Amino acid sequence: MEHHNQQQLHEHGKRHDQHFYDSFLLVFGVLALMAIIVFWIAMSVADRSPGSYDLGGAVQEKLIDQRLAPIGDVQIAGSAETQTVSTAPAPAAGAAPVVAQSGKQIWEGTCSACHGTGALGAPKIGDKSEWAPHLAKGFTVLEDHALHGFLLMPAKGGNPSLSDAQVVKALEYMISQSGGANLVPHH
Repeated sequence: MEHHNQQQLHEHGKRHDQHFYDSFLLVFGVLALMAIIVFWIAMSVADRSPGSYDLGGAVQEKLIDQRLAPIGDVQIAGSAETQTVSTAPAPAAGAAPVVAQSGKQIWEGTCSACHGTGALGAPKIGDKSEWAPHLAKGFTVLEDHALHGFLLMPAKGGNPSLSDAQVVKALEYMISQSGGANLVPHH
């Protein structure tokens, strides 16, 4: 009887081992199948994403260019004539005279972009407290800054088509509107 019990235990152990082995293979097979499915899905998604594995290719370059593209551009208020350098020849004798612009018109066409809004730290026209430290430097220094640039302000306010006389007119207008009328030289 003891031998029979031992044989039963042995048979039971074999069946238990076989059941464990079958269950292990089933679980391992299911996990392997899931891994293959996840890999296949990932590859199909990646194939549809432009430039995802295209390092340095044309698609990648285009995507980089799109991300680095400027979101806007700066346009200076005023007419096109005050913003561009004229390549037209000088008017011939007897041609219609060029209409002289006032300091206010020049300011509106070029200077107002920064001095009207305070952009780049420019003192706003009419704000006497902002202009006071600048006015204290005197007209000659301000004229030099307007003509040749100062800190973030480019020469001639970024409008190279303006003559020195036009820049001075605009400067005189700004100064007279900002508490420095006494500094403006009387021509």
